[in-house]
Amino acid sequence: MLVTAHDLTPVWHALADPTRRQILDLLRVEPRTTGQLADHFPSTRFAVMKHLTVLESAGLVVVRRQGRERWNHLNAVPLQMLYERWVKPYEAVWAEKLTALKFEMEESGMQSNIDTVEMEISIHALKAKVWKGLVEKTTFWWPRNFYTSPKAKGFHIEPTLGGRMYEDWGNGDGLVWYNVFGVDAGESIHLQGFLSPPYGPAHTLLVLTLSEKDGVTVLKLSDSTIGKTDKCEKEAGWKELFEGSFKPYVEAV
Repeated sequence: MLVTAHDLTPVWHALADPTRRQILDLLRVEPRTTGQLADHFPSTRFAVMKHLTVLESAGLVVVRRQGRERWNHLNAVPLQMLYERWVKPYEAVWAEKLTALKFEMEESGMQSNIDTVEMEISIHALKAKVWKGLVEKTTFWWPRNFYTSPKAKGFHIEPTLGGRMYEDWGNGDGLVWYNVFGVDAGESIHLQGFLSPPYGPAHTLLVLTLSEKDGVTVLKLSDSTIGKTDKCEKEAGWKELFEGSFKPYVEAV
């Protein structure tokens, strides 16, 4: 099947499954036979072959036969087309904003630096449950000491493009922490926000991604901040929030 830049639906479908993404990761290292790929998964060889059929239909895998062996090769062209169509235009927007902020700080004599915090938290719950807890039950696990105002009545994450991650103070009052600029429901959410003093000034990009294996979901967090920032304090804060509060809540309910 020939996949064009105007119809990337088969590519999205192929990438939606974690097993198929693992297969692509293996093929990124080197071409492999179907048997070699099957050895990496607890499922049957037939199940792996079905996944390979989907990947081949999406143009992500090219098959070369050598005798009785079927060699599977990664074809990265559809991924590049997906990147050009969906990632690059938005990447340019946020890169421009970060660069503009950096120049503004340097011109004003402020020190500019970029700090990135990355962590993984294993949660003993299915991915669907973790996602629901993350975006629908936020108020229940958000610690009181993480609010910026004693008036706060709840904390919410709107998992839609243009949505908000915000404190609700009631009567239309509140504070927006982040805005959503990318979301793959059940899989990941991308947010951007501004930190004001005493936590800033800074511009921050936060990405939360979920992956599941054997009933355990791994929450991957990546937080990049440009401006005034304390990396150690930020890392400790995210760890307290997601490992100390979110993880126990999801595992208990």
